Amino acid sequence: MKLMNLDEEIPETFYIFVGQGKTLTSKANLRNYDLTNKIISSGIKSILSYPEKIPNFINGDINYVPYVPAETTLKVPSSHMLAVVNGYTTEYELERYRYNNFKTFPSRFSCVYAFGDLESCELASKYYGWDLSKVKKFKIFDSTKYGIDLSSMVKICKCNMEIVTYMWNHDLQYFPIEERQKFCEAYWLGRGAVASSMQDIDTGHEITTNSGVLYEYLIEGILDEIIE
Repeated sequence: MKLMNLDEEIPETFYIFVGQGKTLTSKANLRNYDLTNKIISSGIKSILSYPEKIPNFINGDINYVPYVPAETTLKVPSSHMLAVVNGYTTEYELERYRYNNFKTFPSRFSCVYAFGDLESCELASKYYGWDLSKVKKFKIFDSTKYGIDLSSMVKICKCNMEIVTYMWNHDLQYFPIEERQKFCEAYWLGRGAVASSMQDIDTGHEITTNSGVLYEYLIEGILDEIIE
């Protein structure tokens, strides 16, 4: 099986930090994993409950955006407001770009996030402090041995997660919309590092920063743990 956004075969093995989330839903997902040794994306989980929507799911005619940004009355936001809003703005713009340009790709709002090798997990642990002991190995679940074929619903992309971190860590409202769109395009096309220039607030000099590279896999599907 090939990736949707790159001319590459998917890895035979995926590596996932299991049990990272702190929300009630994350804990429920961990409980389900403990019972089944499987991880299922929320997109697949939802669509199996509404089989009449399967064609919409395959064609990308599903809206995952929980709410849309509103126009504010005052145009001088506080630093707290910018910090709160920036994360969702990042995800919203990535999702809208995906829907408008690559709508059959897996959504960041519904996929499972994985890495393609242990070295990437080690880098993620170094960058973000994630616990390496929580990494488990998985493969795409073969549903055909149970008499059903879900292969047409499996969607996998390989993207540079550091572009998202770069967007999270910058006040996006100060970037021209064209530059933000370039960030989104680079992410969904699986490109490497993005860079931008801006004025340093302390020195007044123009500085260029770059996102770095760490590839993640976005998976709509069911993953079966590899028990060794």
